[in-house]
Amino acid sequence: MEEEIPGRLSPYVRRPPRPLLPGAPAGPPLWRRLRGFFPFRFLTALPDDLADAAAALLDPVERAARLAGRLLHGPALRGGWRSEAGSLALVLYGFHWTRWQCDGPGPRATFGGEPGKLTVRPPWDRSAASRPVHVTAAVARRSPRPHRRTRVDLAFPDGSRLSLSMDTPRDAARLRAALSPNFPS
Repeated sequence: MEEEIPGRLSPYVRRPPRPLLPGAPAGPPLWRRLRGFFPFRFLTALPDDLADAAAALLDPVERAARLAGRLLHGPALRGGWRSEAGSLALVLYGFHWTRWQCDGPGPRATFGGEPGKLTVRPPWDRSAASRPVHVTAAVARRSPRPHRRTRVDLAFPDGSRLSLSMDTPRDAARLRAALSPNFPS
């Protein structure tokens, strides 16, 4: 059995539209979507709870920071949702939508590799024989210099690219070495 390396999808990959998510529930009704609109949330949170009001006030700042991080870190997904990179991102989101675990900085999984082949498994049920597995052709690609420590960029045969964020620099180096043994670090 190959080694399983924990990691996650880069937090700078945009969340796919709800209809593309495998196993996603139907969208919320219009009144619930309007309730999530920033000014409405801020005004309704203000009289009840000051902590919720402050969180609603900081929400646009968090979104702007995420956008700035996306600009600084470079593209985390190239090729769109119909490419091989996009289908891998949808598989990672699908693991979490089936377990309702999509809250967090990015969907987690365990990764393994052989030269030219990436194996992805959900992070739960390690002992289950029926554990879902997704195998795709991918090679490690050189990451931009300031972000090379825990970031692993994958290149797919159709020209699409995807970034993964590993837990430690050692995990990132192990996955790069497993995908491309002659890859210069």
